[in-house]
Amino acid sequence: MVLVIGHRGAKALAPENTLEGLRAAAKCGADSVEVDVRLSKDGVLVLMHDETVDRTTNGSGRVQDLCREDLSALSVLSVLDASSQRIPSLGEAISLARELRLGLVVEMKEEGLEELVADSLRGSDSIVTSFYHASLREIKEISDLRTGIIISSLPVLPVQLALWARADAIFPRRCNPRLFKEAHRSGLEVYPWTINESEEAAWLLRLGADGLVTDDPCLIRKVADAPLRATGKGNCEYYPCHHFEDQDCTHCFCPLYPCRDNDLGRFVRTGRGKRVWTCIDCRLVHKPSAAKYLIENPEATTAELKALEKRI
Repeated sequence: MVLVIGHRGAKALAPENTLEGLRAAAKCGADSVEVDVRLSKDGVLVLMHDETVDRTTNGSGRVQDLCREDLSALSVLSVLDASSQRIPSLGEAISLARELRLGLVVEMKEEGLEELVADSLRGSDSIVTSFYHASLREIKEISDLRTGIIISSLPVLPVQLALWARADAIFPRRCNPRLFKEAHRSGLEVYPWTINESEEAAWLLRLGADGLVTDDPCLIRKVADAPLRATGKGNCEYYPCHHFEDQDCTHCFCPLYPCRDNDLGRFVRTGRGKRVWTCIDCRLVHKPSAAKYLIENPEATTAELKALEKRI
């Protein structure tokens, strides 16, 4: 099942990181909500994205310099209407999520929160995420919580980063077809963020996303529940990688993509000017013998497949 995860609650529908955001996500049929946590001056985990409260509330100052009582007195500003919400604690979010039957994705915005977060979430349907991958590794050492590394670029070895952190998932800002293939091969789930357009959502689900993090869970819920549409030259941003009649997109599903083997493909410019590797000249992976060999040897190279072809 594809998961719809509300970003900062449901950022497009309610003030971010508030209990109202959780309620809005639940009304949309979201499966989970993502929230950000920081530590107050007196040691309480509260929902706040930024280091300071300046952008999102009627107050000012760093979260770490404000006590829970000071934070509770502030109003979270809304760009949607005249209503206001207060800053909730993580404990309040956990209780409401349980009541609404929502999973929680809790992003640690600081290092050093591992034990506090693990203790708070123990026994809940939650996943802990962070840009601090060493912190996630520590979460694994002290709890049985599921974790996910967050990446905003596309590192050379994203799957290896996740495996080093002993994570269960990758939450990428940027992704390509190879990331999905390699992650799934290693038993990792992939949840791209922040996806707020129907076409992008459908494309990522086509590539194999296990779920999508979105500001608008109502919109993405509709996409996630719709049947997947086959990708052809009429609706693929990477065309012209196709050239076989009535064939689905090899860009999405060839396990070797992008092989960069000049005997099998080449770089082209898309209509938008992007330089992408295409499979326009490749018939190798469609031969039954090569396909069977790939299934049995998922790490096979194009050189191996071409050598196999010559032996047959």
